[in-house]
Amino acid sequence: MVGLYDREGMLRFVGRSIDACRDYAALFEIPLAPCSLQDLPEPVNPSLKIRGRRHLEGHSS
Repeated sequence: MVGLYDREGMLRFVGRSIDACRDYAALFEIPLAPCSLQDLPEPVNPSLKIRGRRHLEGHSS
C-alpha cells in the first residue's frame, strides 16, 4: 500500500502501487512535485468475538 500526501501533509489517496498513486494524481491534475509518496503498512483484520445478544431498541446513547 502506498499513500499520496499533498504538500500540507493531508493523505489524498491510498493505492496498491506507486503507479496507482501517479494515475490518481494525473486524473485530478495534482502536481507530484510538492507531494509525497510513502509506503503504508498493510491493514490487519483482528478477529472480533461478540458474546451474548445485544438489544439496541429503545436505548439512546
